Amino acid sequence: MSQPSIGVAVIGAGMAGRAHASGYRSAPAVFATELPEVRLVAIADAHEPFAVDTARRYGYQRAETSWQAIAEAADIDAVSVVVANDLHREIVEALLDAGKHVLCEKPLRSVSRSAGRLPSTRSASRSPGASSGRSRTSTGTTGATTASALMPR
Repeated sequence: MSQPSIGVAVIGAGMAGRAHASGYRSAPAVFATELPEVRLVAIADAHEPFAVDTARRYGYQRAETSWQAIAEAADIDAVSVVVANDLHREIVEALLDAGKHVLCEKPLRSVSRSAGRLPSTRSASRSPGASSGRSRTSTGTTGATTASALMPR
């Protein structure tokens, strides 16, 4: 039986998007080898030269000029959304509806208490990973947890 793989994409090829692209590229070297293979599938940016340069620079298979192409792609499992805050909601909802796993570091709405009204985020927020992330973020233990995991034993 072959080891499973995860196809990743990044939407947004600015400074933060390039950091995410680099992070996925270096994940196999940083984390345990028993993790699934990370396939660097696509970089999307409305500004085509950014998408093309970032895909080439970090070894992704292709560049796209629309986030919709990422949502529709069958070879992509997980997506980092790294665009302007006011664009997050529409993109994240479409990705979740398409069955993608989504990393979006910034708010989905300008008013955080209204984010829970989004149907797709309500069901996603019930996942154990989302609960753990919310807990660690609200208690300030995210960095400490990460640092302790990296310390030699």
